Formats: sequence, C-alpha cells, structure tokens
Amino acid sequence: MREILENSNIGIVGGGRVCKAILKIVLGENFSNDKMNILGVAEINEKAEGLIYARKKGIFTTSDYKELYGLKDLNVIIELTGDNKVLEELKVTKPAKARLIDHFEAMSVWDFLQIEEERIRIKKELGKHIGDPGKIEMEFDLFSQQLAKIVEERTMHLQSVERELVERERALSQIIQGNTIPTFVINKRHIVTHWNRAIEKLTGYKAKEIVGTNKQWLPFRLEERPIMADVIVDEMDEQEIRKYYGHEWRKSALIEGAYEAEEFFPQIGEKGKWLFFTAAPIRGADGETVGSIETLWDTTERKQAQEALQRAHDELETRVEERTAELRKVNEELRRSEEKYKTLFDSAPNSIFIMDQQSFGIIDVNATALESYRQSKEELLKLTFLDLLYEKDKELEDGLQRLTAHQCCFYPRRRHIRKEGEPFYVNIVACHVMHMGMDCLIATTTDIAENVEKEAQLIQASKLATLGTLASGMAHELTQPLNVIQVASDFFLKKIKRGEEISKDELKTLAEEIDGNVDRASKVIKHMREFARQSDLTRVRVNVNEPIKDVFKVMGQQLRVHQIEVELDLDQNLPHIMADHNRLEQVFVNLVTNAMYAMDDKGLRWGDKKWRRLLNIKTFPANGHVVVAVSDTGKGIPQEVIDKIFEPFFTTREVGQGTGLGMSISYRIVSDYGGTIEVESEVDVGTTFSLKFPAVE
Repeated sequence: MREILENSNIGIVGGGRVCKAILKIVLGENFSNDKMNILGVAEINEKAEGLIYARKKGIFTTSDYKELYGLKDLNVIIELTGDNKVLEELKVTKPAKARLIDHFEAMSVWDFLQIEEERIRIKKELGKHIGDPGKIEMEFDLFSQQLAKIVEERTMHLQSVERELVERERALSQIIQGNTIPTFVINKRHIVTHWNRAIEKLTGYKAKEIVGTNKQWLPFRLEERPIMADVIVDEMDEQEIRKYYGHEWRKSALIEGAYEAEEFFPQIGEKGKWLFFTAAPIRGADGETVGSIETLWDTTERKQAQEALQRAHDELETRVEERTAELRKVNEELRRSEEKYKTLFDSAPNSIFIMDQQSFGIIDVNATALESYRQSKEELLKLTFLDLLYEKDKELEDGLQRLTAHQCCFYPRRRHIRKEGEPFYVNIVACHVMHMGMDCLIATTTDIAENVEKEAQLIQASKLATLGTLASGMAHELTQPLNVIQVASDFFLKKIKRGEEISKDELKTLAEEIDGNVDRASKVIKHMREFARQSDLTRVRVNVNEPIKDVFKVMGQQLRVHQIEVELDLDQNLPHIMADHNRLEQVFVNLVTNAMYAMDDKGLRWGDKKWRRLLNIKTFPANGHVVVAVSDTGKGIPQEVIDKIFEPFFTTREVGQGTGLGMSISYRIVSDYGGTIEVESEVDVGTTFSLKFPAVE
C-alpha cells in the first residue's frame, strides 16, 4: 500500500465520513504532504461532511466524479461510496493510467494512514527525547497499542465478514439442497461444492461420494471428460465446445453466459434417461468467473412421447394410399378442434377477475373484462371488486369473505358499473383459489343486461296481456261513474227544457256526485297507467300490503261478477322488503287471476252443487321473512303436473285461454328479490301459494 500511495495524486469518489477522516490525516501536521496529494473530491450530496471539509481546505470538489478525470497528474482514484454500480462504472470509465482502489481495499488505505500518522508522530517525539529511554519506551508502547487496536478492529471486521460469508454459504446450501430440480455446483478448481438430494435421486450417487472431488463427470460419462459446468469454468470457445457436444448445444436465451443442451445418458437409470441441462457461471464481485451451477431436467417421458408419436406416424404412412380421404377428414376435424380450444383458452367469453380474499383488491383481469367494463387493465388493478358494484351489497361481501378452499358460490343479477357510470346486470360466480401462494378469489361475471331487458319486455307483454283479461272489470269500474254523470246531465237537460230553475241544493248534490265519480274514474285510469308502465329491476323499501290492496282496485268488481268472496288478513305491522311495487302487483294479479279461473272451472264442472268460492290472502312476519299466502277453493292442481307450473309456456287452461308465462314470470320476479314461492294443492279442494321475502329493518 505504501508503494501505491507514496508520491500519488489522488481523486476521491464519495465525500462522506470516511473521506473526512482520510483528509484529516493526510492534511494534518503529522503527515508529510509531499507523500500524498489530494487533487479533488466528488460527491452528489452537497451536505456530506467530507465534501464540506475538502471545500474548506481549498481542495477541488464536484458532484460529477468524471470531472476528476481531467485533473492534472491524477494517478489514483479511491472509491468510498460503497455502491457496486458506481464501482463498475468507474472500472469502465476511469483513465487507463489511474489505479482504482475500491471501498474494500480502501480499508487497507485507512489502516496504512493511521499507522503512518502514528509512526511519523512517534518519530518526531523520539527525536526530541533521544536521550530519554523512558520516554522512548512509552512512545513505543503507545505505537504498539495503536497498532494492536488497528489490528483488533480489522480482525473483528474480518470475523464479521467471515460470519456473513458462512451464513450466506449456509443459506445457499439450503436453497440448493431444497430445490426439487437436480442441481450441483463446482468452483474455479472444478471441485464439486454442492450436490443436492434431487440429483442424488436422479443419478444414484450420494453427495458424500461427489462433493469435494472433481468427479462430477462420473454419473454421466464412462470416462473422464469436461461436462457443461466445466465448459463454463474453463470459458471454452465455441470451437472447443463443439468437440464435446457437436451441434447439440446452444447459448441460453434467459441467462447471460449460460449454455444448455439435451442428451441421452444410457448409464442413468435402468434404461437410460434423456436429460436437458443448463450450466451458468457464478461470478465474483470483480466480474470474474469463480464457479458454475448446473441444473438438469429429466425429459425422458417427453422424448418417449415424441418417439411414440413418430412410430405412430410411420405406421400411418404405410396406409396412406387407401386412407387418404379419411385421414384428411380426421386432420380437418383435429384442426377445428385445436382452433376451438385455442379460442376458448385465449379469450374466455366472460369477464374474469382474480382478487385478494381479504381486501378484494383486483390482482388480474382478462381481456373480456377490459372490453365489458370499458376500462384499461391499469385502471381496474387500482380498484377492488366491490368498487364495481352499482350499490352496496352486504350479502355478496359477506359471502365472498366466508369462501373457503375449493368452495364456490353464485350471485345472480347484481348491478355493476362501466367506466362511464353506466349500470348493467351480471351473474357472478366466485371460487376460492391459491394464486402465487396467496389466498385469492377468482370471479367470473356474465353480462346479462340483454337478458334482463328481454325479460323486462316479456314481463311488460305479460302485464299488457293481463290488462286484456281485466278489460271487462275495468269497463265496469268506469261504467258506474259514467252512469252517474249521465243521470246528472239528463236531469240538467230536462230542467232546462221545462224552463224550471235548479235549486242550489240540487245543483250542489249533483255537482258533488259528478266530482266524486270523475275522481273515481280518474283513479282507475291512473292506476291502470301505472300498472301498464314498464318497470325496471330496482329494489326499494316496500310494504307488501300496498301492492296487494292495489290488485283489487282493478279486479274487485270482476271478482264480484264471478261471485268470489275475498278475505284479506293483512298484518298492519309488517316489516318492509326490498322490491318494486309495480312488479309485485303483477305477481299478485297473476295469482289472483289464476285463482279466479280455477274457481270458475270448478263451478262449470260441479254445476248446481253448492260450495264456497273464497279467495284468501294473508300476510305475516316469520323468522326474518315476510310471508304472503294466497289461497283459493278452486279446482286444484294435479300432483303429476304441480312441478311444471313454473315452467315457461306451461298452462292447465284450454288452448287460446292463456300464454303459460304468468307463473314463470312471477317465479322470476320473486327470485329477483331474494324470495321463494312454494305451492300446495289438492284436486277439488283448492290451492295455496306461499311467497317468502327477506325482511329489512
């Protein structure tokens, strides 16, 4: 170190605490400045203490270390940043004549400067006290103590480094040993340092037989020759590699400086094995190769499959003349099958989301989701799955949190939103999965907006058909007010023709009658308009008694004409449910209409036999639900068809008397609001439909 530093012109890269300590020694009174000349200090941190000290001492300072290269007579650069990236850049860019001392070697510089400073100081002291043996002995002791302190500090540092190296070696050994891929490592001298359990199992050679030797070739070759790891360590050129591997080797596309090849080894296993192997260099801090690591994969089954395929192909070739047409057909079917599989694999028709189970943060999405939700992947990855909901859904959130391994759940008709805030309906299927070692959920969402729209149109068509069947009843509801108005107008005309004066009492009475009946007719028409409008699949707080009462605004007279007695047993303290008033009214109109026809059919069959035509509707709360029971004393439903009544287009009426959609639509509406509908019936006794809806507070 003395030979390097004496008469040197030094530039320092890194102006921290160590830089300041070196400057204090070199510029101190005990040190001869003609031995070392500090030309400049480079440091990007303007507040670094070494940089500030150098500036005070009049030394050139800069934030760009490359400006040091232009200093006159620069022949030594000391790197004190501790940054390996800066060190590598210095190695490449420094002037050729300049000697580079890195932050590892700089520790020796620091030791040398401390010892040299102390030596110079003692030398001066000895010159003053040359005749004082006691003083000389004391100075010698001080120098010895200082030297011992430096040695002790360096020893402790080296021990710390050695312990760290031992820990790293232990960790490396555990990583290699625990790897399921057959792996071994050799050092610069071609000695095996690691031979893991996987390669023991593959080759049959134990680590104790190979580690510490240069017999890494033994499990693979009949005689000693370089294997791929040796090729890496010896840094063979391509011509030399071809001597051993011909054209069966290539450079790795993934690992710089690595080579790979595939070969059959007859001595491994009972019948030999095909192995694909890759060897990569292990480099030291200086970039030099210090060893090599080689991994091997057993590709025997793949090779055997390829060989079997080739044999099958050869057999088919012998029959190609008589089976050309058949083979062409098979190949065409195979091509279509492969295209179909690729299409299904590359572009799933439904949106797919992978999310964290705890936070529901979206981890990944497929291309269909980007198109369906009209957002970029980057935008979706910033959201949680619950952010896609149009409204808060506690049932969905709780259900997702409860999902456990291999468990799936289905959530129909949830409203999601696109980027522009446009709502649309989806069905959600969510399953628990392990993704990259994490508990995750995978959810597929199916866009059913078009289906919901068609159902709404179907419901509207059914509603209009229902209005058609109720036309006579509505006509009667309007006829009575019109009759009153007609009578009043006739009265006025007669009085006018006779020239008789109409008294104030008569005028007031008739005006009130006209006003009342006009209001009655207006309410009937208004209710019909509300019932006939197309309603959306919305959920608001509804008292189920209200749509039940509205049914009899349009059907009350018709039921009286059919001689049907109505009993309403409605609980006045019912909790609310989440539904739509208009759609619920349609359900109850369908049920009441069916009950009316069932009792009419029974009356036709029974003739003059006396029986009670009764329609009973009862509402009550039960176990967190609101229950509606609609009962009639009609003809009943035979047991052999009772399971079919909710199927579309199924009807028990005569041809032309019903579409068969009423009960199917009612079932769908009830299901949309989280409810259930059950039926009990006995022929010639009657039928009861029980509807249950979740209650809300």
